Amino acid sequence: MTGLRANARTMDRTAAAQIARLLDGASRILITSHRDPDGDSIGSQLAFYEYWTRQRRRTADVLDDGPLPTRYRFLDPDRVIRKPPRRIKPRWDAAVVFECSSLDRVGAVFPLFPAGLPIINIDHHRNSEGFGTINVVDSTRSSCTELVFELLKHWRATVTPRMAQLIAAGILTDTGQFHHPSTSVQTLEATVALLRLGADLTVLTDQIYFALAESHFRLLHHVLGNAELRAGGRICFLILRARDRRRFRVPVQEMEGLVDHSLSLKNVMVGALLKELGPRQTKVSLRSPGTVDVAKLARRFDGGGHRNAAGCVMDLPLHAAADTLERAIRPLLRKRAGLPDPNDPG
Repeated sequence: MTGLRANARTMDRTAAAQIARLLDGASRILITSHRDPDGDSIGSQLAFYEYWTRQRRRTADVLDDGPLPTRYRFLDPDRVIRKPPRRIKPRWDAAVVFECSSLDRVGAVFPLFPAGLPIINIDHHRNSEGFGTINVVDSTRSSCTELVFELLKHWRATVTPRMAQLIAAGILTDTGQFHHPSTSVQTLEATVALLRLGADLTVLTDQIYFALAESHFRLLHHVLGNAELRAGGRICFLILRARDRRRFRVPVQEMEGLVDHSLSLKNVMVGALLKELGPRQTKVSLRSPGTVDVAKLARRFDGGGHRNAAGCVMDLPLHAAADTLERAIRPLLRKRAGLPDPNDPG
């Protein structure tokens, strides 16, 4: 199927059959996702790897740019997910890419893609570029793992308890523990089915959300104690300085999930975690309870994501980035409230 581009809005029988045909003659494949993997990307990759290697008895390399956060390492006890090699370029028959709106989001894995490699792109971002030979992009789904589960069901694969646990981990984390509006009836029905197949939400929740190291816990306390409320409490900024990370000895990749605390206060419409990467660079993670589309906000700064969770990198010092971000958010808050933007001459 190389050279033929196919697109699907959801993981239906037709899309599943197209993927099966593309992979039919493949012996060794690449499995990857976006840099700095999260629960959804990890769950998607490992669940698909389990199927491909144990049930299809074929070979796969799972390569990610960025280490697994400590909270997710229990999902990969055999260390299947590896860093991309610097020199050796393995020969693959196809690639399966999860949760990437554009192919360059795979980071350091990108240079390993040979020209003409067939790519299966499975994503749930609204702004996906459709870079694959086959593109299954459904922004109504809570997570990529939900799409993986549908794919495996169409293939009549055996979803083992481990695979169910991996898929459930992706759904749990990408829905914000079933808090985000992306949590649909379909999502909950999939979760019930996964529980029947052996998934354990108690274990997942305990390991992911209630097993912080002491250093992480103390840094969390410090960041929350210095939260900045702006726009009358409708904006909450959590500030993470480089010196604080060094002081508490917490790597930047361990901070996933910290931004969710920015929505803990009543009346907050936009929350953000601003991480100082350097003197003139700030990484921004954005959250919204649904009142503001933070994906559109992130795209203004060459970022992206979902309506309730998005991010970008700003080439500005920490506080300049915060001020710039606040100026971009305020008109959105006024629009949401039905008030005119005083800076809009129209």
